Amino acid sequence: MSFWVRSSTLKSPTILDYDPWYFYRHAKEIMNNNLIPPKWDLLTFFPPGRPFDVTNGWPYIMIMIFKLVSFFKVISFMEAAKIAPVVMSCLAAIPAFFLGKLLSNKWGGLATALFATIAPAFIGVSMAGYCDTDAPVVFFSFLCAWAVVLALSKKKILYYILAIALNTAFIYTWFFGWYIIFFFTLLIPVLFIFRLIEDIVHERKLRLNLAKAVGEVKQIAIPILVILIVTNVFVILIGLDSILLFVAMNLGFIQHTGLIVNISVAELQVINILSKEGFSAVVGRIGFAPTIFTLVGLPLMAFFKIYKKIKIHFAEIFMFLWAFLTFYMILNGVRFSLQFSIAASTAAGYVIGNMVKYLRRDVITATLFGSTLLLILMFISDAIQMGYTGVGMEVSGNWINMLDWLKQNADKDALIATWWDPGHIIAGYTGLAPHADGAHCGATCIPYNHDVRIQDMGRIMSTNNEEEAINILKKYLQLTPEQQREVKVAFGDIVPPEAFTPISEVYMIASSDLIGKYYWMSYFGTGVGRNFLQLPFGGYDPNQGIVSYGGGELMLVRSGDQWIPIINIPQQGIRNMVIKEIVYFENGEKHLKFENVTNAIDGLMWVDPGYGTAIFMVPEIRDSVFTRMFFWNGQGLEHFQLVYQNPEIRLFKVIF
Repeated sequence: MSFWVRSSTLKSPTILDYDPWYFYRHAKEIMNNNLIPPKWDLLTFFPPGRPFDVTNGWPYIMIMIFKLVSFFKVISFMEAAKIAPVVMSCLAAIPAFFLGKLLSNKWGGLATALFATIAPAFIGVSMAGYCDTDAPVVFFSFLCAWAVVLALSKKKILYYILAIALNTAFIYTWFFGWYIIFFFTLLIPVLFIFRLIEDIVHERKLRLNLAKAVGEVKQIAIPILVILIVTNVFVILIGLDSILLFVAMNLGFIQHTGLIVNISVAELQVINILSKEGFSAVVGRIGFAPTIFTLVGLPLMAFFKIYKKIKIHFAEIFMFLWAFLTFYMILNGVRFSLQFSIAASTAAGYVIGNMVKYLRRDVITATLFGSTLLLILMFISDAIQMGYTGVGMEVSGNWINMLDWLKQNADKDALIATWWDPGHIIAGYTGLAPHADGAHCGATCIPYNHDVRIQDMGRIMSTNNEEEAINILKKYLQLTPEQQREVKVAFGDIVPPEAFTPISEVYMIASSDLIGKYYWMSYFGTGVGRNFLQLPFGGYDPNQGIVSYGGGELMLVRSGDQWIPIINIPQQGIRNMVIKEIVYFENGEKHLKFENVTNAIDGLMWVDPGYGTAIFMVPEIRDSVFTRMFFWNGQGLEHFQLVYQNPEIRLFKVIF
């Protein structure tokens, strides 16, 4: 099932989306460097680049899969990278089953494995070709949780070694893999408080039996701390950061002190679970069945066990804590839905396993199990449908064609500038350095970190002063001697001479996706977020000669041999006003101005050649460098020479 729902993108010509290209490139660089990671990465945040990522577990796993498959057939590394997430997704079913079985029984294990491997949040980031870290994160999350529970239950050296080794491997694969051990550490005080409350309920006496609670918690706390401390030592020895940095980074996120780009990421916006939109967002990522079993079934099962005076195992309390913490995380952004889906799958399997164990065999129970089976079948059906829609994450042919042009024509020391989203694709496909990418680079990017680069690029795109845009780009041509010394002081001997190679030429990409992202470009660049008003075709009334867009917000009214643009947004006090400028395509391009019109609004209405979409631009957007690049192909710009274009992209060479 796990393979089946992810196979629709196997025939994609390249790997998918944005971030997977980062791990594909790193894995290929390690493999081509005799399996030794380079010290410096020249293809991210250049100039001067930054230290090569030290969490290379996933690139090594990809290389291992490539080597194994190569024994049986000739395969390119690109093809191996495409199947790598599918392999890990299939393998994730095994530790998921064993963890679910450990918490309840084999039925709970099977349910956990099913919910885990085909959760919508997981499918979306583990399709064939999506070689980001998400697939190994799910695999290691279940594996490490199972190993720690096993170690705490068996209390044998061999199991401690296994738990330490697996958690170290997880952190080497994904730095935030610390979260499993961290949650187990939080279990210590939670277990103590829970045992006090549980004892009061079972004894029906308001009396705190501290000695009893301390004695039991001590048996769990000491092994947890041993695993934590020894893992921390091993992590530091292999060159990674300790758990202290993990805690500090998460506290910074909670306090919203991270990189400014986070406010522009839709997946990091707060969710109101009590609203229809918020609940739908959670269900859409997790699946209706595991969400209901976690939010409703888990509390009911807890009350049932407490009422029946069934002592709850420490592993069950950990599962409650795991579900609660990751649920809190997803409320702070659907990006954390993957972590919640792991915990929710475990919780759902636990509930189903206990239903099999404790519920009586009668008509009510049969109905309950029938409903459960129906929910599972609906979950599977939704997963299959989602798998078939995964092809939407492919890099478009227009982008591939443009990147091919760059590979063939750009100098090897060229810098490719655009908004930061496609930076990993540019570096991974062309081997050229992008101005910025999605690496969220803070202190390790000197002298220009992610915040500086997105503010600069936002300003370049949204300013209407071409000279200002050019002057911003000039500072990236070569670092000053002072900046070079700063880099060398910060990173020492690992900085290669190539880090200070002057940029030989700069290319700028203006692509259609930036129309929708213009708000954030203008927000970071000018402090004021502005949107292109994009509206779809609404209808055409031939009797009145009116074409409407967006339910009448924008209209084209026929007058003689030309169209008159009308804007109508009552909530903003704009009612049937003529727009001063219009561009539409009829017998060739027309750019008309209506200078002396009463009740007119300054701005521009652009109508696509097929009349399917209309776009309204306020003057600040109309006159911006990006608009002149994309909509006018650079017409009127002196420093941006159009060298390649297709329906989706305009590529310019910068003339300094």
